[in-house]
Amino acid sequence: MLATENVTMQFGGLTAVSGLTITVGGREIVGLIGPNGAGKTTAFNMITGMYTPTKGRIIFNGRELQGLRPDKITACGIARTFQNIRLFHGMNVLENILTACNLRENPGLFESVFHLPSYRLREKNARAKALSLLDSVGLAGYADSEASALPYGMQRRLEIVRALATEPKLLLLDEPAAGMNPQESSELMEFILRIRQQYEIAVLLIEHHMQVVMGICERLYVLDYGITIAEGTPEEIRGNKKVIDAYLGVEGGDA
Repeated sequence: MLATENVTMQFGGLTAVSGLTITVGGREIVGLIGPNGAGKTTAFNMITGMYTPTKGRIIFNGRELQGLRPDKITACGIARTFQNIRLFHGMNVLENILTACNLRENPGLFESVFHLPSYRLREKNARAKALSLLDSVGLAGYADSEASALPYGMQRRLEIVRALATEPKLLLLDEPAAGMNPQESSELMEFILRIRQQYEIAVLLIEHHMQVVMGICERLYVLDYGITIAEGTPEEIRGNKKVIDAYLGVEGGDA
């Protein structure tokens, strides 16, 4: 489904990511891990069009993505969340989901200005879709609540649901367990596995919480200083000396 081929991102004389080559198959959960500053979020930003790679190719379902705008990439079927929650705090829960539904139900200017029947039908369809999504993840009872008033863990879940509203085939999650307690992290793992099954999507995950990573990822890629130092199953990565050295900050390694 997704393949990056020798993707590199340079900012002036700094190379943030070098030669990144990863794959994600349909309905697979893949982890992208590494110490702080390893280039993980930069990789996400390239895949989603926020950055244009200095070189290399990003291919999604046979189409090259590098150079496309973020909204075009979302329309292709890739959605993401962010390391810091980016909900629309001036909106309620339902309105947050509706903003994403508009990607697929977006009326033209003429329809919107004159509230034509086609516009009203689109709005009705978007609302029904948003409510259905909220119901499927247990948030329907909070539809009219202010997004900013939700508990932290529910805000994280809402952000994921908003991404699902764009009807992705690949979901990129940037540290979804950040700031969560053990119970919330366990619930998040179950939630990700459930939406993968329910919506038949693949997931590419950045996460520092090793319980989450080892608990749900089928394969892992490990970055350090922008370079891929290891890849394999969680069992293979757990005992990899390069990975252990990178996380412990051992000098003289291959980082």
